[in-house]
Amino acid sequence: MNKKADASMWWIIIGAVIALVVLIVLMVIFTGKTGKLEGGLLDCESKGGVCLPDDNTCQLQEGSVSPAFDCSASKTNPQGICCFKGKKAVTG
Repeated sequence: MNKKADASMWWIIIGAVIALVVLIVLMVIFTGKTGKLEGGLLDCESKGGVCLPDDNTCQLQEGSVSPAFDCSASKTNPQGICCFKGKKAVTG
């Protein structure tokens, strides 16, 4: 077998291992950072919503429930549901 071919094969394997290690390190770094970002993006009160105890309370205030946003960071009602108060239609 050719000695140059054997040497090239080892450099390819070493390069692939280094690339894999770098990829794993980047995944760990970005996975840790996205947790805080996700919490801020899904926060109900930062989007103008109000955390209320249940669906009925939201409907009584003529609002709509949004299951996409989270109330776990709410100081007033961390176990509640996210309610966005609707605007009445203007007639006339």
